[in-house]
Amino acid sequence: MKALLTISICALTWGLPAVARAESPEEARKPAWLSVVQTTTYDGKSDDLVTAGFGAAALSAAAPAVPFADGLHPTAAELRRAAIATRLDPGEGFGRLFGPDIDQATGKRFDDDGRIAGTEYLALADDGSGHQNVAMLLQVPASFDPDTNRCILVVAITGSSGLYKNVVDLGFWGLRRSCAVVYTDKGLGNGFHDLDSDTVSLISGERETAAKADGLSHFTADLAAARRQAFALAFPHRLAFKHAHSRQNPEATWGRDVVRAAQFAFYQLNQEFGAGRAVPPLTRANTTVIASGISNGGGATLYGAEADTGDWIDGFVAAEPQVQVRSDDRVSATRAGRTIKGTGKPLVDYFSFAILYQPCAAVATPDAPLRSALTFAENRCQSLKDKGLLTGATLEAQAHEALGKLRDYGWEPESDILHASHYVIAPDATAAKYASDHGRFGVEDRLCGFSFAPVDQDGRPMAPPPDLLATIFATAPGGAPAGAIDIVNDLDPSGPRRNAVSASPSSRRQDYNLDGALCLRELAVGTSDDARRVQAGVREFLTSADTHGKPLIIVHGRADARVPVGFSSRPYVALNSLVEGPDSKVRYVELANVQHFGTTIPGYDSRFVNIVPYQLQALDLMYAALTEGTPLPPSQVVHAVPRGGEPGHAPALSAGDIPPISMDPAPEARIAVAAGAIEIPE
Repeated sequence: MKALLTISICALTWGLPAVARAESPEEARKPAWLSVVQTTTYDGKSDDLVTAGFGAAALSAAAPAVPFADGLHPTAAELRRAAIATRLDPGEGFGRLFGPDIDQATGKRFDDDGRIAGTEYLALADDGSGHQNVAMLLQVPASFDPDTNRCILVVAITGSSGLYKNVVDLGFWGLRRSCAVVYTDKGLGNGFHDLDSDTVSLISGERETAAKADGLSHFTADLAAARRQAFALAFPHRLAFKHAHSRQNPEATWGRDVVRAAQFAFYQLNQEFGAGRAVPPLTRANTTVIASGISNGGGATLYGAEADTGDWIDGFVAAEPQVQVRSDDRVSATRAGRTIKGTGKPLVDYFSFAILYQPCAAVATPDAPLRSALTFAENRCQSLKDKGLLTGATLEAQAHEALGKLRDYGWEPESDILHASHYVIAPDATAAKYASDHGRFGVEDRLCGFSFAPVDQDGRPMAPPPDLLATIFATAPGGAPAGAIDIVNDLDPSGPRRNAVSASPSSRRQDYNLDGALCLRELAVGTSDDARRVQAGVREFLTSADTHGKPLIIVHGRADARVPVGFSSRPYVALNSLVEGPDSKVRYVELANVQHFGTTIPGYDSRFVNIVPYQLQALDLMYAALTEGTPLPPSQVVHAVPRGGEPGHAPALSAGDIPPISMDPAPEARIAVAAGAIEIPE
């Protein structure tokens, strides 16, 4: 009932003299860790907060090309526009059923084509060392009015991406409600250090030498000059990037970063709207605050709920959250007669297991999306057989055995068709990134013989293309692969080579470097010194699933092969029922025919529905609960309807394909959660 509370506070304080409000509340005081770097205002026409001035119609037609006056020295403004200018797919409903240009209440288009005027504040959170430099971005729409509507949306950015990743698919929801929206990159983001040239990305996107960047570097590798030069001589053309090589294990502070983003928003809004105005400051008591994110942004949202002991945030909405739950044998999840006990597995565990078997399992699904891209899948089967990890006598038997191992480990049957494409889209690079991150390894450690570099057509490390480095802020996902940049197997018998075309040292066979994958697996579950470092890092961020009684909605696709529901959302919700009991305000919506990636590659388009409309629905429900006192929906399964048709030519998604989250779901659709057990209906 935050709206009623706001009215009450305003009524009590409106007529008080200035002296009565002389002492600023905590929300109006600048945190010691905060540095506001720049402020920019957009007119909503030539440029804007959501579409970079292109308009939603242009973004729905293609990814607009952003002209750079100097392609080797683009400006921060040019890089920002390029980062925003990603294509929205009308087939998935963007620009037709939802999006910045669609009025969700009426279904009609806004006259402004999704352009929203307002001001952006770019900021850093740091301990004074210049090494943390967690990037934050506050967007305040011109329509924000503290007299009538005090609300803030906190967005934890997806993956390792930059600050503009979720503006068009999530941030617009808050801006359209005239809420301020604040984003945090959670200590990740597009921070790249080219070790050859000793240049780094600034927090605003431009490239600069590490020496000149000083405290505005997004990330500078922790290497003294002599060690950097020696490493670059021994391993030329290598890149360090923040998520893998910061030595900070940032996942351990994701929750803190989400809370700090809210604190930054309160401070900055009070700076802009407090001076000279006869209205009370924005405080936790009179402002509605919701935190949301998707994938590891969703995980950060859940960590934020746990970290928010100061009540800075009122409600939380997490989509397909990459969350890692502390062990508790009392937890169980049941679906279709199959019960899995325990609280799932850490990401480095299930990722390192996946990359062992996914290439071979793909042989068992010949019609899977991107199956044809796995040229050496059969070789991986043979190498697994040679090492005693598969027992099948034939290729077909080995492939089905590999697929069975993935199911037995915890993947849902609906994920079978996705293993091939998941290995193509996000293979060993992701597992190596997280292992290095959790173990606090540096770029020079080359964990498991892996490094990262631009590669030529033969997969050999080459000098970074100058235009790639210049624009990496706008184009990279915060790691490899990104353009020519990819993960390199430094232990290939023929010399360092791109991992996807490299050979294992033990077999001298092009099998996607099974030796490297086995090394990563040992880091997750083994007993070596390096494994103990990685596993110690994981223990730093295992969540207790304690939301402190705050309302929280999780939406997650059942077919998710990237962050399987059995390793994340299901055990999280079940553990929460032990921690908070029947008074818990956590709700879980499992979505049939929904997977992880927002992609419409052939085969995805015809089989799966994007999760974004359900995240937006959940935000609507959370906002209504906080401002109008409406109840939260019960936990439930919702069956989205696949678009069908020919892969690559699926018909456009219709409103009927997205059945809403129900306030009164049928008994057979309700998810039961109690005393550590979660039961999922079909």
